[in-house]
Amino acid sequence: MTSNPSPALRDRLQAVEPRLVAMLVGLAGLAWAYWPNLQDLYTTWTHEPNYSHGILVIPIALMIAWQRQGEAKGGEEAGYGPWWSWILLASTLAIRAVAYEQNSQWVETATLIPAVACLMFTLGGWPLLKRVWPAVAFLAFMLPLPRAVNEFITMPLQRLATAGSVYVMLLTGLLVQAQGNIIVVPDAPPESRTLEVAQACNGLSMLMTLAATVTATIILFPLPNWKRLVVFASAIPIALISNIIRIVATGWCYYLMRGDSAHKLAHDWAGYLMMPTALILVGLELLVLSWLGGDEVPEEQQRPIFAIIPQEAGPAAVQKKGRVPEL
Repeated sequence: MTSNPSPALRDRLQAVEPRLVAMLVGLAGLAWAYWPNLQDLYTTWTHEPNYSHGILVIPIALMIAWQRQGEAKGGEEAGYGPWWSWILLASTLAIRAVAYEQNSQWVETATLIPAVACLMFTLGGWPLLKRVWPAVAFLAFMLPLPRAVNEFITMPLQRLATAGSVYVMLLTGLLVQAQGNIIVVPDAPPESRTLEVAQACNGLSMLMTLAATVTATIILFPLPNWKRLVVFASAIPIALISNIIRIVATGWCYYLMRGDSAHKLAHDWAGYLMMPTALILVGLELLVLSWLGGDEVPEEQQRPIFAIIPQEAGPAAVQKKGRVPEL
């Protein structure tokens, strides 16, 4: 026997905003149009460690949009975008076509983000775009940095990681010296006297992953705005500190351990512990911020995850609207 949905569940599903269905259909159309670009992005995510976090960006963006759609209040979701919103969408797709003809692959792929924004604006006007713009903006983390930007920040990060690691090693009692991006440990065994801070160890991967993680956290979870700004701004120093801790740990292992296999094992395990170290530092930062007070979150910022399906009114909701009469 096939059981019909309960009336309560049927009512909740019927209450889901139909515009959500149109949004999903439109997103599916954009995904089909940009499928070659998405395939190239997937290759980048799976082959370049600096951008391995990109594979989770689209699911997290959908989660953010789903959550913020639950903020819709009566009357806000009515209406569509103005007629010229279609011109914006067509113009974005035209820019993509020009970028394709000029073989500018990064620009062509990047037009997906304004195309999604224009689609939201077309389907729901300003009210919908105002709610989902954080999800659209979060899609920027799925793009690799342009080559010029990547080369511009790689060398400074590499130098900072080397200088910071040498300083911490000296503080911890390990005699080292820097020769460019190579750390020399004179007292180590001959096969362990040099530790190169290669481009792959510059911390860019840690920075990109942590920035995406922190951004998703401050969007999804209710926090006072000043705490959101502080946590977001701390992503760069925390990523740098985590990378320095990894290099220092590797340097000490090179000094204390012998053999190529031991060195490789120490290098790999130090890399695996980078992200947990960074998350622990973020947690400690939030703990310190909680001691400073200001934990009161305005009611309009308190939004539950997956709040798009209306919930049945319970005692808490009744109390929120008015005092429950005593019997």
